[in-house]
Amino acid sequence: MSLYHWGSAHPWGENELPEPGKFAAQLAGEYAGLGGDDRMLPDFAGVYSAVRGKPLAIPETAALVVPRGDPGGELAIKQAWWRQVFSPETASRFPNLRMVNWFEWDKQETEVGARVDWSVTSDPASAAAFAGDLPDWLLAAPGAAPTCPTPAP
Repeated sequence: MSLYHWGSAHPWGENELPEPGKFAAQLAGEYAGLGGDDRMLPDFAGVYSAVRGKPLAIPETAALVVPRGDPGGELAIKQAWWRQVFSPETASRFPNLRMVNWFEWDKQETEVGARVDWSVTSDPASAAAFAGDLPDWLLAAPGAAPTCPTPAP
């Protein structure tokens, strides 16, 4: 299942910190917050992973940031989201979680009518913060040091 933080309310495009617990609540079909009431959606992790004994994958995730000249605030939004995704609570609540892919794109989004920088490796500060927050439970090799690609010039 792909899960993004698009912001708090439609129409999307505002740079807004994600609510605490939003990622897990969305994954479990329990989200009712600033973005609306999604509790009518299924418990994806429960129905498609836990009940079937299958691994859980998040093939795409990221937090919406429209670059507006506030690198610290923009990093705070992304970091708040990835910290939810990679939190110890996520690991314990969803023990079948085996893959998370960050949507590493800086692109025009028609839903927002603006360029959105979803990436974490677009600048050295983001890349270093992201690598530093990667938990051991998510790394491919237990005990391996987290690494993150060097941003392109």
